[in-house]
This record gives sequence, C-alpha cells and structure tokens, in this order.
Amino acid sequence: MDVQKCGKCLAYGDRWLPTEPKNLRIGGTELPLMVYNSLSRRKEPFSPSGDSVKIFVCGPTVYDYLHLGHARTYVAFDIIARYLRFSGYDIRYLMNITDVADRLVDRAKEARKAPLELAREYEKAFFEDMQALGITSVQKYERASDYIPQIIDQIVGLVNKGMAYETSTGVYFKVSKFPKFGQLSGLSPEELTLKRLELCSSKKNVEDFSLWRKHEKGFGWDSPWGFGRPGWHVEDTAISITNLGETYDVHGGASELIFPHHEAEIAQAEALTGKAPFVRFWLHTGLLSVKGRKMSKSLGNVIRIRDALKEHTVAELRYYFASFHYREPVTISEEELRSARKAHESLTANFKTFMARPTASGSTNSKKLGTIVRKEEALFKAHMDNDFDTPNALKTLMILSEELKRFSKSIYHVNQESKAEAERVFRGMLGVFGMTVD
Repeated sequence: MDVQKCGKCLAYGDRWLPTEPKNLRIGGTELPLMVYNSLSRRKEPFSPSGDSVKIFVCGPTVYDYLHLGHARTYVAFDIIARYLRFSGYDIRYLMNITDVADRLVDRAKEARKAPLELAREYEKAFFEDMQALGITSVQKYERASDYIPQIIDQIVGLVNKGMAYETSTGVYFKVSKFPKFGQLSGLSPEELTLKRLELCSSKKNVEDFSLWRKHEKGFGWDSPWGFGRPGWHVEDTAISITNLGETYDVHGGASELIFPHHEAEIAQAEALTGKAPFVRFWLHTGLLSVKGRKMSKSLGNVIRIRDALKEHTVAELRYYFASFHYREPVTISEEELRSARKAHESLTANFKTFMARPTASGSTNSKKLGTIVRKEEALFKAHMDNDFDTPNALKTLMILSEELKRFSKSIYHVNQESKAEAERVFRGMLGVFGMTVD
C-alpha cells in the first residue's frame, strides 16, 4: 500500500523504513526494562523475540476526524517507541487503518459518497493530525481494504480447522472451541455469554463473533460464502500476521479495545496458527474523559485534535499527556493544560538560559555539572524502565533543567565538554517525549 509522506513517517509497499537512526546498546548490556502486560496483569522483564521489537497498534476507523482520545493513545505509544529507540532497540512499528466498517458505510450513505471515497478523505485528515502532533514513530500504515485476500484465507483456514462455521448471515468464530477465550479481559464463560457480542439469530452461540457478514449488494467483495464484508477483528489479524509474523512482541491500543476486539484477535490468530502466544506483551492506555464521561463520538463530547491545536501547542499537549502514566485514565482539564504550558515554557527557558552562558576552562564546576547530569539521566532511565513511567521521568527532566539554570547563574563557568554533555543528555531526554527546543 502506498501512503502519503507524513512527517518522517514512511511506508511504501512492503518496505520498512526507519524513522530515526538505529542506536547501539552500550556494550550490549540489556537494560532492566519492566513492562506491564495486560495478559498476565503484572510487570514482566521486556526483551524482543528477535533482532527488532515488532509493534502493532490499533489505528483509527476513518469515518470522522480524530479526537483527543485518539491523541492520548497515539502520543503514548509514540513516546514508548521513542524510548525503545533511545534505549538502543530497533523497532518495526505498524498501524492499521480501518476503512471497512459498518459505521463507515452508514456515514458514506449520509454524505452520499462511496465508502472508500469518504475513507480516503478522513485518512488524509488522520495523517495531517498525526503529523501535527509530531507522531513520527509509526513506520508503516496498512488499510484493511488492501488485505481482503489475506482475510479470506484466514477465514478459510479457521473453517477448515472447525473453528468457524457458516450460516445464512455470514461466517462466525466458534468461541466454545477456544477454551482460552476471556483470558485477556478476565471474563468468565458465564460473563462472556452476557456480553452478546453481536445479536444474530443464525449464530449457534451468543458469544460467537463474525468473521464475514453476507450482504446482497453495496460495499463488499466476493468470497467463498458469497458477497459481503469481513468482520472487524479479522481485519487486524490479517494485517499484523502478514507484516509481523504469526507471533510478535507488542500489541497496543486503548483499554476499551481489550474486549471484544483484542480478545477476538488472540482467539483467531492462535486457533489459526496453533502458535501461542500470538502477542508477547499487550499494552493498553487509559481512557480519556470529559467531565467524568468517556470521550466518544456517540456521546457527542469529542474535542477534535485539529480544534484543540487552535488553542494549545503541540508541545503543551504532549507534555500534558506525558504527565499521566499511559495506563492511567485522563480527564481533560483546562487548568491542567494551562499548567502544562507553563511547565513546558519553564523547561525550555531554563535550558536556553544555560545554553546562552559562555564556557571557560576549569574543572570544579564542570565536574559538579557532569555528576548531576549523569545522575538525572540515570534516574530518567530508571523511571522509563519502570513500565514507561513518564510522569516521574518528566519530573526528572524538569529537575535537570532547574539544575542547568542554577549553573548558568553561577559565577564559575563550565567548560565546553561538560556543556556539550549536558546539552546531549537534555535534548535526548526531551526527544523521548517528542519535544524539541531551539
């Protein structure tokens, strides 16, 4: 799939293009990175299964503009990916674009446009928003509509294995044949039956979910089961398995996707391939709310990214989101956004003040500066290695900026070597958050 250039994000055909130079692990030493795995519900030592960290994050359904709820998740994973590179890992970061969905079809009818025509319009807006937010870590975007052959192949495989069945309305995954269903969400078999994923009288069991839905006409494709469209969950497994393999390292998304979406992905993939785990680490962001209610198009309380950027700078929004742990729910607060603006301005002002101070020969003050810089750098890494603890890492960065300001006011100068080391460390830490300073 050819997509447009989005900042430094590039994805053309089947080539993976790095967004930044690969860093080398110092001495090959493994860092003690601990990551909370939603599947095990505990922190686990992190290491990639191969030469690179393979990451898949659920992208948008392109039937409307992105809102700050999307931004919260995509910024969080951009920071995670940036930190992995900062730590020396090579990553392959893939995001899907859902352009096959009932919501898109319904919206296209309202707009009197073809579904894929409407999808391309909002896909363009999505790339514009990602670029505006400085989200540059994603290396490859893939559309669901480009993976219909792979989707059909996976469904055929599941049917042949007895894991799926055809009815008058479509093809459904037989949940009872996958005993581990519910492991990610922690739901019991009894609770799963109450969820009633999709209401359909032709299903054998209420908890079964669709792989293919039959439609007499309209938007769809021919298949062994007739004309129709794929289910939502199988679109993502087709994209991720094709690009990352039958097992990979990290799958991310908002916590609201744990059930049924990510639960269904695990069931489909492991039932099809016979390999487990499908994903080694499941990471989920906390939801964003407005006045105690989840930000949602259906609730009509969304704040579009492009509208938010009229009132707030990108650095301000990124600082604000980083001040919360990625797993923590966030309630939008204008007061806290203003505080984020002041904090960011103070952070950069302190650094600029330090950089404006001339250097001179001498060792006493330079040695003190070097000790402080290395200490704060070590603390920053320790916080980020603790399940990407951005709030405390951000505090460490602020402390470093205050220390740099203090040195700039000292009657004693620091030498050029110490100043250069402080600049390298500060800019490196700031870059993990996707922020820069002139």
